[in-house]
Amino acid sequence: MVEMGFQRDFDVVGHVVRSGSSFSKLTAQVDGVTVQPRLGSDVLIGLRGARAPDDGPNLHSPKLRHGVLRKDVYEAFTRIAPIRYVYLPGSDKFVQASQAEGKTVEVENPTLMSLIEIRRQFVATLPQETQQPLLDALNHSSNPLSKFRSALIAGDLFDQWSSKYAEAIKSRVIEWAKQNDLTPRDAWFRHPPPATSPRRTLTLLAQHLTAEEIRELRIPFRAVEALLSDLHEK
Repeated sequence: MVEMGFQRDFDVVGHVVRSGSSFSKLTAQVDGVTVQPRLGSDVLIGLRGARAPDDGPNLHSPKLRHGVLRKDVYEAFTRIAPIRYVYLPGSDKFVQASQAEGKTVEVENPTLMSLIEIRRQFVATLPQETQQPLLDALNHSSNPLSKFRSALIAGDLFDQWSSKYAEAIKSRVIEWAKQNDLTPRDAWFRHPPPATSPRRTLTLLAQHLTAEEIRELRIPFRAVEALLSDLHEK
């Protein structure tokens, strides 16, 4: 809608701001259009009587939606919103400017074109034979972000994209902090726990077991036989 408005010299974001209402409430006033809120997510908007789409992967889980970023940080740098986000150094929070009090540092709102460009950069890293459906979604659709997501799911590339996207936004956050003389805080980023093999887990667990508890463990004879064979070879 923002892109279509731009082509017609109509400022959609400015119109929403001047109305004093939310985008979803304004949309719900359009005849023939239905807005369906979704708990913990954005809204679905469609023609009255339309069937809600299948969710596909759990796109709103912390792993996929926020990746390596804290929720408020992710939203500040990825959400196309009529009101700018700002950072509150005192409380270490990213909020919309209308909710801010005290000292703030402004965050430049992402645009539709900037989000499309991140996707183009990702497509360029893929094998040539997998690129065309994604490029078609970005170049020949009135809803490029949604179509791009559908093309990712169809090509089994969503997890790969999710990881790259999170890293790209993380780099943008770090660059923003640098430009504003801020030190990126560790709390902004989520650090996934290191992968641990079952054997490593058992080794770590043994340190917390008593001798009696270890004696009560059930060890299959196959494992004992394999151990004896290894010792014999050494």
